[in-house]
Amino acid sequence: MFRPNRLKKMLQAGSQPIGCWIFFSDSDSIELLSMCGFDAFIIDHEHGAMEMGILVEQLRAAQATDVTCILRVPSHDPVYIKRALDMGVEGILVPTVESADEARAIVAATRYRPHGGHRGVGYPESRAANWGLAELEYPANYRENLLVAVIVETRRGFENVREIAAVDGIDMVILGAGDLMADIADDFAALTKLGTYNNSELDRLLAEAEAIVRSTPDCWLGGVSRHVAGGRELFAKGYDFVLPAADGWLLADAARSVVTAMRG
Repeated sequence: MFRPNRLKKMLQAGSQPIGCWIFFSDSDSIELLSMCGFDAFIIDHEHGAMEMGILVEQLRAAQATDVTCILRVPSHDPVYIKRALDMGVEGILVPTVESADEARAIVAATRYRPHGGHRGVGYPESRAANWGLAELEYPANYRENLLVAVIVETRRGFENVREIAAVDGIDMVILGAGDLMADIADDFAALTKLGTYNNSELDRLLAEAEAIVRSTPDCWLGGVSRHVAGGRELFAKGYDFVLPAADGWLLADAARSVVTAMRG
């Protein structure tokens, strides 16, 4: 569905939007969550079990509200990016970006000629352009209504974060603490502590990257927290967009809470 990108408008206004990860491969749960007040979803195709056909059903369910739907694609594959965009996702999130050249290639995969890209012209038939009903409006306005985000989550990526964030067309950098912790860990014992993130080198790299992205014009800073308190802390540190929830986390937390309460 072609419509204004509400998440981008909120970010431009400094509204601190909140998001929710979507890992479940169904449309009912995403429809329910879309009615709960989240500003954006990141639907996960990197680790989730979803397929493209399921994605369209999830988009239909979520886009009955004004929640913005971003797809975390599994890789930098321009063909996957093209198909996702043609199906009507309102943004993409690309994992494990480590250089400015990779970031530029990602932007090029989202853009048509002559806008500095090589995306195949499919809008006369695509859901993104309302199945061709917005055939003239879509190519004229798709760039301002598309959010392109990347995850920086390795030591090499953090070393190059300044150049990555400065690439024209990269709207947001999300800092991935979990994979960075795995990348810098020097032994198995350190890996077993993943989730606590109690590591001085990790803290240093995160702080430096946060400052760099926050100071980069036209690039927003995104982050993930497993809990609300951590999400509020990220906003207090200057993050623009925070994901403090996921469909699986919410279900697991609620279920364990009920079981614990009933067993006294």
